[in-house]
Amino acid sequence: MPIYRHSADILPSLIVLGVFAIQLWAVFSLESTTALLIVAAGLLMFSACPGSISHNHHHTMTFRHRWMNRVYEVILFLETGVPPFAWTLHHNLGHHQHYLDPKLDPAAWQQKDGKTMNRIRYDLYNAARVYPEVIRIGRSRPKLLRNFIIWTAVSLAVLAVLIWLAPKQALIVFVLPMPIMLIGLLDNTYQQHQGLDMSGDHCASRNTTSRLYNMISWNLGYHTAHHMHPGVHWSKLPELHKKISHQIPAHLICNSVLLSSCDRQPEPRYQGRGGRAMRPGMVSQPES
Repeated sequence: MPIYRHSADILPSLIVLGVFAIQLWAVFSLESTTALLIVAAGLLMFSACPGSISHNHHHTMTFRHRWMNRVYEVILFLETGVPPFAWTLHHNLGHHQHYLDPKLDPAAWQQKDGKTMNRIRYDLYNAARVYPEVIRIGRSRPKLLRNFIIWTAVSLAVLAVLIWLAPKQALIVFVLPMPIMLIGLLDNTYQQHQGLDMSGDHCASRNTTSRLYNMISWNLGYHTAHHMHPGVHWSKLPELHKKISHQIPAHLICNSVLLSSCDRQPEPRYQGRGGRAMRPGMVSQPES
């Protein structure tokens, strides 16, 4: 019986394990602070890859066995700083369900007065409220919140052991990149959505068909398709994008690694629409 739900996830999982192997090698082999900082910086430059893999994993679980998914998520925590079930609560149940309603979106780019936040404020403000939002959303999903608390404790315990074994090394390789990674993940969300029309799914996301962007992000350049069908496996997004691309405004599709290359329209007057009923597939196998 295969251990993967989708064979396309074999390569991403090998990359995650490879990055983890490099981290462990650095922690237990290097003494030089300079060398450790070089390794940490090098992995940060590559961080969009495991960050996107983590995102995709929490939409469609990688493994068939629950315990394997949890172990995988602890490893992903050590690479991205995002613990198990945080994506499920904040991103799947929060952002995906409410990204057209800035009053409810936990990663909203619009201020209360309707104006667009500047990029730095967005990154820092939303980074500071990630976990309060996880708790807020989790109160209506007590089982998921309990799992988040338990597995966050497990993840932190693993990190604590690594710090105990090699304090300087673990702090530089594992801990130092975590807040940078969190801000980077939020910054990507800002680029995908800020300043756009929130009156419907087809006009609320920027898309890129760039092969490089989609190779690094594991097809998150097809962002409208992802938001319309969040339970669809990442490997199917290019095909889905082709089916709906004629419904997406032309200025929201570019062929660049920079989403800013998509023409930005004047700031919309839309305030978004109210919370929507959850679509099938909004949360993919949260218990797996």
